[in-house]
Formats: sequence, structure tokens, C-alpha cells
Amino acid sequence: MSKIKLLIVDDHQIVRDGVKLYLEKNADFDIVDEAVNGDDALKKLKDVTVDLVMIDINMAEMNGIEATKNITDTYKDVKVLALTMHNDYQHIKAMMDAGASGYILKSCDEKEMLTAINAVMNDEIFYSKEVAQTVMNNLARKKPKATEQLATPLTPRELEVYELILEEMSNQEIADKLFISVRTVEVHKRNLMEKTGAKNSTGLVLYAVKNQLFDNI
Repeated sequence: MSKIKLLIVDDHQIVRDGVKLYLEKNADFDIVDEAVNGDDALKKLKDVTVDLVMIDINMAEMNGIEATKNITDTYKDVKVLALTMHNDYQHIKAMMDAGASGYILKSCDEKEMLTAINAVMNDEIFYSKEVAQTVMNNLARKKPKATEQLATPLTPRELEVYELILEEMSNQEIADKLFISVRTVEVHKRNLMEKTGAKNSTGLVLYAVKNQLFDNI
């Protein structure tokens, strides 16, 4: 199996060194280059083959959001994983809208970073636990909109279940709140995943964000 080739983009040398410390001892990864901002990253990508870009958001000349948009538009096979200190909904949504496949915080440990990289490289979406909580808290306050953009629109009951999933309720809690059986909740969740193409609850969150299923998101 070939190594995963990474480009690390951050304007602080100490952060780049910290990421390298986590990853260089792992035989599955090859850090092919570093960049100090988005503009520098785009220049480096012209000369090196990369599978994954790990990128910060706030940087001079070109920030991580603009760089991510450029990278995902230009290099269709390159994944982007945000590595940042920002855990607010505006930054999270902006990065995911730009095409990032994952979002983790600089406070993450080695295990979470490795999990995030592997998930993203397996075509999954990865939020750190804290980031997922921020997104869910935001979505839980929104009103559902019409879902005609789906090939098979969501039913009113499915939207109710969707909202409660975003509030991180368990199947039993959803069943109790809606006065239905746990088995029925499971059926609704399966239907939601089939209609949205999501593989899990995190995928449902991302779908809601990208397709604006709730007002003001």
C-alpha cells in the first residue's frame, strides 16, 4: 500500500513541527512539503504530488478558506483537512462549503489526528467531537425548510427525527419524545441515510449544512 502524501499548511513553524512529530514516525505517511499560507500551498501543489492537505484558517496573503476552495476546484483528487483553533460555526461552515472533508482542532491528540486523516482518505467526513457538537448545537436551533431538492423529499416525521438526531438524542429518547417505537425510529434513520446518502449521523449533519435543510445555516 502506498503512503499517504501530505502537505502541511500553517503560518507557525511550531505547529508544522508538531504535526510532523505526530506523523513522521508512522510508516503510512509521507510529508512531502510544508507551506506558510494558502498562496504558498498552491505554488507547492504545482510541483509535488499530494493526497491530503492539512491547513489552518487564519493566515496572511491567502487564508485557509480561500485556499481550500482553490485546491478542491483545481485538484479533484486532493483531500483537505482543516486543522485550526477556531471552533465556531461560521468558520466550520465556511471550510466545509469550500470543500474540506474534515475539521479538527489544534488541541487534538495524536490518535484523533490519525483517525481524522484515515477517515478523510476513506472518503468519509470527519469532525472532531467538539466541532460536531458546535455544528449540532447550531442546527438544533433552526427550523426545517422544504426538501424538494432531494430525489425523494423527507416526510414531516423524518424531519422531526432528523432534528432530534441533530440534538444528539438516542433512539430511545427520540422514540419517547415522538411517542413511537425504537424500531420505528431506526426505520426513519435508515430512510434518512438512504435519501441523503449519509453513512452515519455525522454525514447527516454535513448534508444538512451543505444543503441548507434548516433556515439560516
